[in-house]
Amino acid sequence: MRRIVFSAAILALAAGCTSRETVDHPDFSGIYRPAGLEVQPCGRNEWMRRSFETDTFCNGDDSAFPFTDAGRERWKTYNVIDDPVLGCVEDFPRNAMRGRPMKITLGEDVTEIAYWFNNEWFVRTVHMNGAPAPADTPTSVTGYSTGHWVGDTLIVVTTHTRGGPMYNDHKPNSTAARFTERFWRAPGGANLLMDIELEDPEVYTKPFLLNRQEWLATGPDYKLSEDKCEPSSIWERRMRAKQGQ
Repeated sequence: MRRIVFSAAILALAAGCTSRETVDHPDFSGIYRPAGLEVQPCGRNEWMRRSFETDTFCNGDDSAFPFTDAGRERWKTYNVIDDPVLGCVEDFPRNAMRGRPMKITLGEDVTEIAYWFNNEWFVRTVHMNGAPAPADTPTSVTGYSTGHWVGDTLIVVTTHTRGGPMYNDHKPNSTAARFTERFWRAPGGANLLMDIELEDPEVYTKPFLLNRQEWLATGPDYKLSEDKCEPSSIWERRMRAKQGQ
């Protein structure tokens, strides 16, 4: 009997430890606004270019991106009128790099990451079991995201995106792209730091850091600004022509 009671006590203690480990991760839930210090490789701004810590292939020339031959051709031949943002559609990862407010709702099973666009929240669902996407997962504007913790850093891996332009200069990604986001607390405060790494062998010869920025925590008095998007008439005509209308 003592052995059974002792074993039960050990199991209860282990369960308690597991529970504490789960809840001991920092709670990133809240609304954040961009700090305005966004850093992208080969940015037009010289300060951005000098500040990009892992920049090993950019020298001020956009063509220095590590394109595959097919990727460079895709970029050079892209018709800007096809850009879905002209129709008020922003796919991931572009919406994560546009300098708009971000809302995180952290959960044990599901986490939501949302961006303020066109006066509503564009919501991404992050499955916190860390398992890859099911084989029959379709591509979508949000892609399929899984999350897990490494220490106090939240890692989010996203696949099954639709592909398309990522920056305003239309650097492409394909449906084979794999995006790895990392979120962690900035030193000494409630702000968040985030970076995004891209691996896309159809378009680029090696993985690289796509974006890095700081997000500022907001208070209860923070008000979201008006963000109304109107589809471009040129884009609408282009889409009608593609559909044979």
